[in-house]
Amino acid sequence: MTLVDNRRARLSRYAPWIARDYFTNQGPATIIVLLLVGFLAMQGAGGPSQFAALPEIIQARAIQGLVGALGFLGTFFATNGIIANDRKFGYYKFLFSKPLSPLAYYALIFALYGLGLLIVTVVLLGIWSLAAWPMFPPELLFVVAVTYLAYGGIGFLLSAAWRFDWISLVTVLLVANVAWSMWGASEGLVYWALHLLPPVHRADELQAIILRAPLDVPWALVAWIGGYGLAAFVLGLLVLRRRSLASS
Repeated sequence: MTLVDNRRARLSRYAPWIARDYFTNQGPATIIVLLLVGFLAMQGAGGPSQFAALPEIIQARAIQGLVGALGFLGTFFATNGIIANDRKFGYYKFLFSKPLSPLAYYALIFALYGLGLLIVTVVLLGIWSLAAWPMFPPELLFVVAVTYLAYGGIGFLLSAAWRFDWISLVTVLLVANVAWSMWGASEGLVYWALHLLPPVHRADELQAIILRAPLDVPWALVAWIGGYGLAAFVLGLLVLRRRSLASS
């Protein structure tokens, strides 16, 4: 067996432990927080029985709001410290004491945590269906996946760059939202410079996909939001390759 095959075999043995970490930490945290958000939203509508009596379009818009919270919070929990914690606490010394590619390892974590978030979404849909309104729109999983790639890619890059990834992620998204709000209608160089920032001002349109007909998907918007996150993720891998994990 070649060295590459050995590394792939070793990497595959990490997968169950990575999944276990997500479903014992980030996954339950996401479920608990979203259940609390959903409970408060339900109480605001007068309780489950009152919510069930609302017009379907209002119910769907309530779901749209919850999807926004799920996409952001689920991604935030999943990518917080995804690389930075190993650097900060010195775990990388044990993880990579044997031949194992840091790029492949952290890319695997990113992928498995994204899959875990989709499973958490299905669980929350099941709870929502029992407590409030039976529904299972496949578009919702698509929106959560694109949101994870968009926000998670940025979080991955920041976590590869330095140790204060969570606060910098919130700061980047906040600054981008303010900048697009203030100068989104500008022309010329200012407008194009805004495209260096994540298109968080279009997040509502992405979440609105769950209200659209199955074939009415704004693919250009999906490509912009998802493509930005994918580019950030790839850049994060490049930073990880060039910057030593031993650096603070």
